Amino acid sequence: MSFHINQGSPSPQILEPGANSSFTIEVYVDGNPVEPGEIIQVKLPEGLVFPPTGEIRFMNLDAGINKPLPIESRDPDGRLVRFKAEAIGNKPEGFYSVNVQALPNATPGDRTVPDGLSIGATSAKLSFRISAPQPVEQRVYGTVGANGNRVSGSGFTSARSATSTFTITFAKPFTSPPVVVATAAVGSATAIVTVASTSTNSAVIFTAGTSGTWSPLQFSFMAAGLTAP
Repeated sequence: MSFHINQGSPSPQILEPGANSSFTIEVYVDGNPVEPGEIIQVKLPEGLVFPPTGEIRFMNLDAGINKPLPIESRDPDGRLVRFKAEAIGNKPEGFYSVNVQALPNATPGDRTVPDGLSIGATSAKLSFRISAPQPVEQRVYGTVGANGNRVSGSGFTSARSATSTFTITFAKPFTSPPVVVATAAVGSATAIVTVASTSTNSAVIFTAGTSGTWSPLQFSFMAAGLTAP
């Protein structure tokens, strides 16, 4: 009797640092089917753990089966977990879904454990890739007074230079210059508020009165883009 055990697609499984996901395992046997009770062992590489609240499930979608399985044992560091297999046929008849979490401080890169999956005397590799943290959306908005002081909002500082030049400095830089919109907060609908320039760290705003003459005005703005997580 010979078992076959494999990590399902995708292989490697890709996670960001701190992310929680699931990977799949397929098992079958040469020869006669095997009754439930064989122990499957999962050995995870450095930087990945089976979370304390993680689940292992057996799924056979054709048969409408999707059920959690009890954990036989879990090492304290979370890198080794064991559970009992369901009945094993001579072809894949369903699969196991196993939770996995990348530690928040895990270094990006590929990780493979040659004997990451084991059942009986059979073992197979288990592969993961920890990607670099992906940027997240950031929105900064508020109101700036005619004197350059922040009236409302957070995540930025503001100052006025010259007659009507305002500089907004973002507390957390964007990964690329954000989209910035600005409008007069008070006064005539014909007041002029211009976004003169933007960078990852700041935006420069010009204001003018209804006559077209540059003059300081209170305005509101919003900056939207991506920032490091």
